[in-house]
Amino acid sequence: MTLHPDVVVLPAFTDAEYTGDASEVDPWLDRYEFASLDVPGVVHPVRHAPNAGLVLAPTGIGKAAAATTVSALAAGDAVALDDATIISVGIAGVVPAAGTLGSVFVADRVVDGDIKLRIGETTSRMQWLVDDYVWDLDSDLVGRAAGVASDVELADSDEAAMIREDYDDDRSPTVATGPTVCGDEVYHGTAAAAAVDSLCDSYGIDSVATTEMEDAGTATALERFGLLNQYVSIRAAANFDREPAGGDPDESITRDVFALGIENAVRAGAAVVDEFAD
Repeated sequence: MTLHPDVVVLPAFTDAEYTGDASEVDPWLDRYEFASLDVPGVVHPVRHAPNAGLVLAPTGIGKAAAATTVSALAAGDAVALDDATIISVGIAGVVPAAGTLGSVFVADRVVDGDIKLRIGETTSRMQWLVDDYVWDLDSDLVGRAAGVASDVELADSDEAAMIREDYDDDRSPTVATGPTVCGDEVYHGTAAAAAVDSLCDSYGIDSVATTEMEDAGTATALERFGLLNQYVSIRAAANFDREPAGGDPDESITRDVFALGIENAVRAGAAVVDEFAD
């Protein structure tokens, strides 16, 4: 039997893939009653909540894992994606100019940060390639998801407030839209961030919101199956992508709020699921 869900949620990692107890999957298991589903080519258990019209399919960490999982779903017979809204829900790094820790971002563009040209200190797009490695997501879907997420009460934490002090940042978590840069390299620091900015500038993108590891793989797979216009990416900021002014990136990279990021990502993601579920 083929399932026809209203919404497919794609978290990335379970606690089995990450040191400590961080999991983008477990909060969903607490919110819905799921049954298991076997999908060939998907490493992690796929679950469905029949009463909610929801399928939960963890992708694994990184672009290759995300692309493989989404392709297995799209090509297989277990789950029909034709009419489903497909949502990545997880954590991300945030550019300090774009927002603060705990904030939720709905991506309007996805940039592949790995396919690039480096000449000396300059980073840019590969100018001899015909295709840009940027995906523009459906503006109506992005706007609808961001509107729903904006009505969600987001959590905050003392730990996040302490980290913000080093950045002279007194903001509270909010919801916004903006481009996300995806790469298999975890970067942190002003120098690395400048290279990301340079790549995005070469694509005509003058401001970046978040950085993560799966969305370009997901977008690639969905585009090839004609499903990109059904895709939403919801990410909550778990760390800043660079050190504070005068700070040490080796120290600041250790300061994160993964639990807060996951909590707010799932709060916003669950509200969007309810909006799009029949």
